[in-house]
Amino acid sequence: MVIDAHMHVLEATWLPEGLRQAWARQAAGRTHPERDPADILPKVGKGQSDPGASLTVAAFDRAGVAAGVMPVVDWTIVGRPTGEHLPIRDLHARCQSLADTHPGRLFFCAGIDPRHPDAAEILDHAARMGNCRGVKLYPAAGWDLADPAHSWLFARLVELDLPVVVHTSPLGGDPLQTVRSRPAEVAALLARYPTLTVVFAHAGLEAWWAEALDAATGWQRAYLELSLWQRCALTDYPEFRRRLARMRAQLGAHRLIFGSDIIRGEKSDPRGEELVTWIDRVTSLAEPFAGEPPVLSAEELALFLAANAVRVFNLKEYS
Repeated sequence: MVIDAHMHVLEATWLPEGLRQAWARQAAGRTHPERDPADILPKVGKGQSDPGASLTVAAFDRAGVAAGVMPVVDWTIVGRPTGEHLPIRDLHARCQSLADTHPGRLFFCAGIDPRHPDAAEILDHAARMGNCRGVKLYPAAGWDLADPAHSWLFARLVELDLPVVVHTSPLGGDPLQTVRSRPAEVAALLARYPTLTVVFAHAGLEAWWAEALDAATGWQRAYLELSLWQRCALTDYPEFRRRLARMRAQLGAHRLIFGSDIIRGEKSDPRGEELVTWIDRVTSLAEPFAGEPPVLSAEELALFLAANAVRVFNLKEYS
């Protein structure tokens, strides 16, 4: 069984326009001479649009994926809108609707930015939704995990026994403050709330992966989630195997979670070929390669691909 524990279903208008403008600026700066962001803006997000999740579920079927978890990102403050704006409560409602439309195939983690004046109400409302199985935090949007003003959030998550998925990759750029998502900051959070279940989203890819591993080591409820790691597996498979072997030895296969971070659409893995290839790279960890022994046993592979996600996100439908 395979669970994609970090994927997204979106439509361009679900994103704050201020964020879309920032992404247009990023795209404009990738060429020389630079393009005009205004020319790019109408296209931002269009190729990663699957509002009914029909492409996503069809790709799951082709790739043999049982279900996916959508970690919602609350960009509504960092991407303050200049035009149309979808409130975070409405985005949660759309995720719940998608899960209802595709029962047993989609679940979500509520996106919480604790700076909202009604953030506690947003959290409690989302937690009551049947397919909400955790919370997603994105400190790079401009807030600190260690800020005492946000301590209520973690106390409430412990009380609710909800896992928290924290973005821990330096990837981002305009308008994000990526340093706020360093794995070391998440380690400090674990020290303050040792009974909190914490998932290191992206496991520090790329520059912080070793820090993420070290930060998670020794905490009984810390997990490394490897979405986006297909980039490493496709460009340097021997290195990917070496890193996974180190994770398995230092943290344990029971603390590794599979994910892709694919936002599917007409221009983003529409048929699921990328997902199929990524799953193949992971399943090959249980086989010898280039004269080296397998990285994972068959039992450990099953933990990585699905069983850990089922346990952490309470996917009782698959337990």
